[in-house]
Amino acid sequence: MRRAWGISAPVVLCALVSACDVTSGGGNNGDDPGLKAAPQASASAVAGAAELGEMALEGRDADGFSVTVPADVEAVGQRDVRTEEDACGSVAYVVSGTVVGKPASTQVREAAGEGAAVTVVLAEYQGERAQGAMDDLSTAVAECAAGFTVTVDGAERKVGKVAPEIAPEGADQAMALGAVVERDRTKTPVKVVVFRKGSTVGYVSAVPTDKADEDFAVPAAVVDAQLAKFH
Repeated sequence: MRRAWGISAPVVLCALVSACDVTSGGGNNGDDPGLKAAPQASASAVAGAAELGEMALEGRDADGFSVTVPADVEAVGQRDVRTEEDACGSVAYVVSGTVVGKPASTQVREAAGEGAAVTVVLAEYQGERAQGAMDDLSTAVAECAAGFTVTVDGAERKVGKVAPEIAPEGADQAMALGAVVERDRTKTPVKVVVFRKGSTVGYVSAVPTDKADEDFAVPAAVVDAQLAKFH
């Protein structure tokens, strides 16, 4: 069962809208002029997915955390996230455990340990889209600082004040934010770190599995381990 802002971290897989590029073969088959080539995954998309797989966390890469690959049925994708405030879409996506924009390929991992459930989504973008995703998120954080309402997989949540936090070093660009999300009168802190190296963006979101104190943050062990695996 898919869950967001609960004990199990939300996850996103390559089933994201437009996440996997395909080509349909623009010309006719030479042996049969009336037969079109079957759709195939583009070479760039396949290469991007393979490279992301090498960058993704595994096993116990992050000290104190166990890393797993989530099942498809647990995925929360962009298609499942809705908000009436269009300007807040990018923030809504990252606090829900998904990505901004339309990456060419993605890899998702879950990390559990030290009182936190963490979702790590690596996204490979084409052209300048990685930079664009970071810019869109930065703008949304500023415009939606007062909070907004979001519906995830049919369930409504209220996102409270969105505040920027200290971002990690070691990337071409990085940002961090925090918010409190309320559902059915239960409030859960959600912390997010997003960083870019070249055309690859890492989205790391965390929720507490125990009662969170004021210092709850995205675990540094997970962020550091993921940054270390970036090429």
